[in-house]
Amino acid sequence: MTTAIIGTGGIGSVIARQLASGGETLRLSSADTKSARTLAAEIGRAAVVAAGNRDALQGADAVVLALRFTVLKGVIEEIADPLTGKVVVVPSNPLTTDAQGNISRVLPKGQSSGEVVAEWLPTGARLAMAFGTLSANLFESSSNRSPEPAVLFYATDDDRAGEEVERLIRTAGFEPVKVGGIEQSGRLEVGGDLHDLIIGPAEARSLIGGA
Repeated sequence: MTTAIIGTGGIGSVIARQLASGGETLRLSSADTKSARTLAAEIGRAAVVAAGNRDALQGADAVVLALRFTVLKGVIEEIADPLTGKVVVVPSNPLTTDAQGNISRVLPKGQSSGEVVAEWLPTGARLAMAFGTLSANLFESSSNRSPEPAVLFYATDDDRAGEEVERLIRTAGFEPVKVGGIEQSGRLEVGGDLHDLIIGPAEARSLIGGA
């Protein structure tokens, strides 16, 4: 299977490495072309650098938009037409960083990134919020855990997106657990009760059931 990854920064590069190690073929695109080329060289034959964001979607079964939340809308507008019917996986947290390195939330309290992204996507795009529940270092260190896999939570309202994101989560070395529909995606974000939790499936389902 082939997945496009747009954005090869901290989280995008980790997602790419873990998917490739699980056997996924990748099409990479980034505003930083050098970063994408370096990542593709590191991964090897499983990854190619696309000519641009729209080109990255050619032949891809799904796309991961591993972008800062503040640039996400612009990229979605750029590639809107080919996103129709495509499974779109978004890990972005609704955060920004100022010149002094201070992190702040860019959405009002109570409004989740998933609800906002769903409004930005074209009709027919199949959205799942996933891969943003763990910071990059935890994502890398907790994948392929044994004997019990670590969980990655996801949220979606679309059955096809759910099937595809579960496949991708398992390919990356985790066990998928659905938290609910897109309206529940705030639980996955920085500050949410399910963010940065390294737990197994039984505990994860207990947390979901007790919510």
